[in-house]
Amino acid sequence: MKFALLTASLLSVASAMTIKGKNAAKIMSSARRLDQNNQQDEPDYGDYGYLVNYSLKLVGCKAGETVVNPQDGEYEYNAAIVRICPADSCDEGCSEGYGDMVVGLNTYVQAFFEDQRDNMNWDDAVNPDEYTECREYEVEQEDDGNNNNNNGNQAVYYVGPTCGDDGISIVTDLFTNEICTVKSETTFAEISNGWSLPFSEESMVTDQCQTCLMYNDNYELEMREMCEETYMAAGYKCEENMEYVSQYGPNVGGCEQITALLPQASTGGSSGAIFGWIIFAFIIVGTVGYVMWWRNKKAATTSDGIMS
Repeated sequence: MKFALLTASLLSVASAMTIKGKNAAKIMSSARRLDQNNQQDEPDYGDYGYLVNYSLKLVGCKAGETVVNPQDGEYEYNAAIVRICPADSCDEGCSEGYGDMVVGLNTYVQAFFEDQRDNMNWDDAVNPDEYTECREYEVEQEDDGNNNNNNGNQAVYYVGPTCGDDGISIVTDLFTNEICTVKSETTFAEISNGWSLPFSEESMVTDQCQTCLMYNDNYELEMREMCEETYMAAGYKCEENMEYVSQYGPNVGGCEQITALLPQASTGGSSGAIFGWIIFAFIIVGTVGYVMWWRNKKAATTSDGIMS
């Protein structure tokens, strides 16, 4: 219960600290407008300044997907699929003008927790940094020197983030390998004297929109570090539908991969609707064709009866 309240509090703060919807659009419009009195240049948000027009939204989680961080070449074996939504329409569904990117799961969770670090009073019994990446879990030793796993063996266990059953949420679990891809048949409770694993029941991160433009402690507008860090660490991106992009143009190198991982990530769900209409059309055409065939057959049978 304590961990559930902690998670709920974290997600609510994450939502409260953002600038949402039309308010974000108004602020960004003001931020980009030249000061007519002082003739100042528009704010400089750095090389990735165009991201202030967007919000990030977690739309998928793929366990076992290898992602290479282009910054340091590090490999991760679970992936977060993050949508880059126009800030003024993210809360309304983000149906157009968006992009997608795939980020290592550990990287995304770490960026989120770092973003929320100053906003939370962490439970003294929980160190969230211990759950943002795959780490060996130190099992308490019994008097006989065996690990406390009720099996009497010297098994090694790891704890780290992974994908929830719904394909979107990010939870923790117990694993038997150091990259946290093979789940343990032994439960966490069995090796921890009945304790529950923090963040194992509810998502560690929110799937609500996280605007990339926010106020700092001095009440000045700035780009959210989480947005820039996540964007730079993405293994591949699909920006073909984005209005605001880098001066070098949209990055479309990852569109096919993202479509394969999460079909709706590149179509916004429209492909499913189109497919449904196609099936519906086939049903209608088939039904009409059958009715016409049946009528023709009946007419021919009636005609043969009259003639005979």
